[in-house]
Amino acid sequence: MEDIAQSSPLVVELATHLIQMMQAAYPNWDRAFFRFCMEEFSYGSNGSYISGSSVVLFDPFKSPNFFDRMNAKSAELLKLLGKKRGVLLLSVDSQLNYDVKFEFEDVNRWKITKLNGATGLPAGI
Repeated sequence: MEDIAQSSPLVVELATHLIQMMQAAYPNWDRAFFRFCMEEFSYGSNGSYISGSSVVLFDPFKSPNFFDRMNAKSAELLKLLGKKRGVLLLSVDSQLNYDVKFEFEDVNRWKITKLNGATGLPAGI
């Protein structure tokens, strides 16, 4: 139970970082998504946001420290939950609401891409 209690501040910190980045780098955003995937020996992340009727993938060069910071905190969170692999999907909106989802079996869940006709939104959302 202690691990779950310790994880709550990390979730709030992740949501705060995402909202702050959106407010600074992407004006006129409505909703944003950050997806982190960790396997036993590697991890990575990406994200997208909705602005009006458009879905745009995050530009890693627009906020270079964002992904390093979010990846480190996300890896810390999954490890705190006792997981060596998993997916975290964080969504926030411009009214400062947030939601986090976890998946520990299917590391392909909620992929964010525009390849092969995908929308740029997390798959299945």
